[in-house]
Amino acid sequence: MSAPVRTGDTARLVARVAALSLHRPRHPDRRWDDFWRGVSQGSLTEPIIWDAAGAGHEETRNHLQTMADLMDTSLPVIDLGCGNGAISRQLADLFPSVLGVDVSPGAVAAAGSAHARIPGLSFRSLDATRPADAAGLAQEIGDANVFVRGVFHVLSRRRQAGLAASVEALLGAGGRIYLVETNVPGGALSYLRRLGATGDRIPGPLRQAISALPKPGHFGARQRSRVFPASRWTLVAEGSTFLTTVPMEPGGRPGSIPAYWAVLGRRPPGGFARP
Repeated sequence: MSAPVRTGDTARLVARVAALSLHRPRHPDRRWDDFWRGVSQGSLTEPIIWDAAGAGHEETRNHLQTMADLMDTSLPVIDLGCGNGAISRQLADLFPSVLGVDVSPGAVAAAGSAHARIPGLSFRSLDATRPADAAGLAQEIGDANVFVRGVFHVLSRRRQAGLAASVEALLGAGGRIYLVETNVPGGALSYLRRLGATGDRIPGPLRQAISALPKPGHFGARQRSRVFPASRWTLVAEGSTFLTTVPMEPGGRPGSIPAYWAVLGRRPPGGFARP
């Protein structure tokens, strides 16, 4: 693509994204509940863009293997930002109990309906960016592991700090967090182009996400070190991976988004987290 053509395509793509973004609710929590309500009521008909890492999928297998290697799997696990519970269901094959938590009551209702009667699996609506709410949950269930997929990268810095404080409360002395987050090189347009967006056309699942959900961002090692500072956290392991998206076209292949993963434990005051 020549430079003038590329510039023109970029301008058209920016205009399309801006027009779609006008439909987003302003409050971030409203976005999630409106989204899940739209999914359950049928007004949002495109596949959910991140909802591809189901049972047996390579991405899910990688998550479960890493957690089995680096976490105490005798502890329960909390899936923060569980959405419709698709990965929460897979975690139930590894951990004795799984609690899926989401800020959206609509998501929790959908998850409970889709995964009813799975032993050890339950769901609850809770804003995990509010540490006081998480502290109450921690008192209820005791030490736990935490799983987070694709949540930190859409939060403001203030809400990232709140979520990290909640995680700290939930882990207790023995739990660890496994996080995996979008980490696409370049800006937002690089993310969109990777999923097939052009100035002339944006694929349906991506178009739906732009109009309904928060803007994606980066969350790699630099952001992790800011949100989980070494004074309070021990980094157990980290690396590069990918997040799977649904096919952008009917009958197409799933998409793949560059991502970052890390496992961390709390650093006790004056001491070190266990290796």
